Amino acid sequence: MKKKFIFCLMATLLFVACKPKTTISSDDGNTKVSIDVSDMQNTTDEMNKKIEELKKLKPLTVAEIKAMLPEELAGMKRTDFNSTSAMGFATGEARYNKDDTTSIHLTIWDCAGEAGSGFYALNYWTKMSLESENEDGYTKTVDFMGGKAVEDFKKYNNAYTLTFTSNDRLMVTIAGENIPLTTLQDIA
Repeated sequence: MKKKFIFCLMATLLFVACKPKTTISSDDGNTKVSIDVSDMQNTTDEMNKKIEELKKLKPLTVAEIKAMLPEELAGMKRTDFNSTSAMGFATGEARYNKDDTTSIHLTIWDCAGEAGSGFYALNYWTKMSLESENEDGYTKTVDFMGGKAVEDFKKYNNAYTLTFTSNDRLMVTIAGENIPLTTLQDIA
């Protein structure tokens, strides 16, 4: 049984390596995930180079991250914020509410230093060249501001999320509920 599993795994990997883009569907056909492996080596090299650069940078302080969270965003006042550096890198988040159903949530992570660069690799680079879709929404990698971003949409609450990098060290997520994607892109 173990040999069959290993053989099937190896055959799958070989098959995937021969195709530039592979799509996998769930048993019920409702969820599809596509992975583009055509440029995987270049992407890996680029990621490793970026991680080494980030490791050399001094992490920002809590006060510096807090200063990046504006008092107002898209005409909405900041209703709350949180900023910390408890995990070895600074992060800040703020919420902006228009009403009970319309809001923006902004999160900024400083990816400098050992801990920050690891967070960056795990939460940003692992999502590159990935596309997922089901009846409830989608997640995909898109071209954005001269780089790449991860765009996510959930139908059940009409929520878009955009995750991208900024200033060669920050990872930014802007999530909007009942906010058009174009508005989130303009804010970014």
